[in-house]
Parts: sequence; C-alpha cells; structure tokens
Amino acid sequence: MVDAAILSQWVVSMGRRDAVGRIAHLLCETATRQGVRESRSNCFGFPLTQNQIADATGMTSVHVNRTLKALRPAATLAGRSVHILDWDRLVGFADFDPTYLQRGVAPGDRLRIAEAD
Repeated sequence: MVDAAILSQWVVSMGRRDAVGRIAHLLCETATRQGVRESRSNCFGFPLTQNQIADATGMTSVHVNRTLKALRPAATLAGRSVHILDWDRLVGFADFDPTYLQRGVAPGDRLRIAEAD
C-alpha cells in the first residue's frame, strides 16, 4: 500500500498542484523520508539538479528556477542541500500530509502491491 499511496500522491501532484506545490511537495517528502523533522534539523542533502527537479515535476528547468525563487520564504537550495526556513509554510505550499509514507510502520509490516524480489 505504501507504493500505491506514493504513486497516488505523485499523480495528484502532477495533475492538481501548481509549480510551487509540486516542488514544495517534493521537498517535504524528501525531508520526511530523511527524518529531518524528527532530528529537528532544518537542512538535508538534496543532490538533484534543477534539470532533474524539472523532470521529476513535469516542468522546464527555467520554470523550476523561477519556482525555487518563489519558495525562498519557506526553503532554499544551496549547493547540494536544502535549507528549510519555515516548515509550516512549506507544508502549506505543498498541501503535504505525510501519513501516506507510513513512517510509523515497520518496513516488514507495510502493505505492498507486489512482493519484493
């Protein structure tokens, strides 16, 4: 079910979120997966280039650049890391709800669509 939930969120992201929401959601999901909120850190490694972010979000790299500027009150990209300045604002841009990631469920107990090889 985790795989289906993640796929569902990405379909929604591509179809319903604007550019700011798409990138904000990518940043929120990545931060959550890396445990940034649990560690109370405001920074995490993010090795994607603007071209790769564009590919992941269905945008052009020029649009990604403009959108990252719009996200500056909430988060900034510096080198190969993201600095979260205002988590609540970033979550608001993304309409992010981390429950679909099932972070509190042990990996072996998570429901999956298909068995892992």
